[in-house]
Amino acid sequence: MQIVINKMPKSTKFPNYIIPVANPEKAFHEEVDDKDFANCAHPSRIIFCGNPNSGKTLVILNLLTHKKPPFEKIYLIHNNPYTTEYQDVDYELLEELPEIEDIDCSKKNLIIIEDVDYKTMSKEQRSLLDRYYGCFSTHNSVSIWLTAQDAVSIPCSVRRMANIVFVWKSNDVNHMSLLSTRFGLNSKELKFIFDHYMTDLHDSLMIDGSRPYARFRKNIFEVLPIKY
Repeated sequence: MQIVINKMPKSTKFPNYIIPVANPEKAFHEEVDDKDFANCAHPSRIIFCGNPNSGKTLVILNLLTHKKPPFEKIYLIHNNPYTTEYQDVDYELLEELPEIEDIDCSKKNLIIIEDVDYKTMSKEQRSLLDRYYGCFSTHNSVSIWLTAQDAVSIPCSVRRMANIVFVWKSNDVNHMSLLSTRFGLNSKELKFIFDHYMTDLHDSLMIDGSRPYARFRKNIFEVLPIKY
């Protein structure tokens, strides 16, 4: 369907409902996989927030294992350039976020940012991060996943634009709630979830904005009986 407003006759009548119009820049968007909760639809904008040794990278590796169709290009920005955590992943190591014109947007791309000090990022890099979580992801075939040890260090614009969040237990519930309020949870509700369902320090709460019927899950797969 092609719409050219300035060439339409004045007598043209439209129905009293919103007409769906395909966006060619979003033709690559995937449908949510209802059979595999670990297969996050591309593009995804995910935050993994937890203390050191909580299991953030392990969850990422599990998501990569389940990704179907797989990513065609994976970029990794890591605080340790000699890391062996991703030794089984075919990735390109970068020192900083690339400009969008340096990415082949005809491919299914993933950028992973591991425990970078977001507060000391340059103004230009913070601006790029903001744009990746915003228009770059949805218009240029880029999923972007980042890890952090506390929610306060993540730029607030990034927290707002993430569509999936993984949270591990922290002694500071208010920091955890900075991420969960984006999906309708306050600090008291979040504390209730962790007190009643997260019995191990490595248990993670997945808040999945792409699946409202299974929004709150434990360790990716276990749907929690919580309605808000």
